[in-house]
Amino acid sequence: AAVPARLQGGRSRCAGRLELLFAGTWGSVCAEGWDPAAAQVLCRQLACGRPRFVPAPCGSTAAGAPPVVLRQVQCTGQEPALEHCILQPGHP
Repeated sequence: AAVPARLQGGRSRCAGRLELLFAGTWGSVCAEGWDPAAAQVLCRQLACGRPRFVPAPCGSTAAGAPPVVLRQVQCTGQEPALEHCILQPGHP
């Protein structure tokens, strides 16, 4: 299944806080579980060129940010979109 992604709160559609629609809920990704390969895949998925952003920090949620829905996103960097990566759900 596709995992829609969006960047919120930035100056362009290619900047901001990463949010993913996972299991029917928009949520953020924990920074500890996010790697540069995942950023490459996301930027390819959004047609945004080279990655230059950092996901939400783990633990406390940023003001206005949704809860963490994914604890870990593991990609090789070759995937066409995030749903082809290994997605580990976060714990509320």
